[in-house]
Amino acid sequence: MKKHGFIGVRAAGLVVAALCAISTATPMASAVANDGAASVFPVAFKPNRVHFNTLKGYNKSQVSVANKIARGFAKAGYGRQHQIAAVSVAIRESTLNPKAVNRGCGCYGLFQLNKRGGLGRGQSVGTLTSADSNIALIIGEANRFPQFRKAKTVDQAVNAFVRYVTRPANKSSVVGRTVRTARMVEKHAQ
Repeated sequence: MKKHGFIGVRAAGLVVAALCAISTATPMASAVANDGAASVFPVAFKPNRVHFNTLKGYNKSQVSVANKIARGFAKAGYGRQHQIAAVSVAIRESTLNPKAVNRGCGCYGLFQLNKRGGLGRGQSVGTLTSADSNIALIIGEANRFPQFRKAKTVDQAVNAFVRYVTRPANKSSVVGRTVRTARMVEKHAQ
């Protein structure tokens, strides 16, 4: 009996030591259980999500769309630089208007997905002009390119997003203009 008691105390000590090690190595946040008690266990790490209260020259509806884009990319595991790049591209493509249409190229939505031969192929206009669907499609495409995921700076993220994800004909000039837009977006990102 004493032998088992000693092992139980020893095991409890190992559990406490493990929890202490986790708490010092893992970002902590207090979680609240259904009974209202705070948990001592670490909450899963969440990437640094960007939030905008304002964006110079854009109304509340457009700012809300920018936050939706940032939230989508954060949920997909992308960092601050990726979120800023994605919002900057959407500003350049559609001025954050989910219903934007360019009939000349058959492009729709926030990221102007091409229905004729691009990421919008096979999708309905309703799907492409839904902010959530358009964001999900562009995240799916971004996931295919390690150049985007590995970007460490906003400039690298913009460059990879434009060159590999949206792929316009005039990549260099679009990258330059989008980097300039990203400077403004970065100033407003919290």
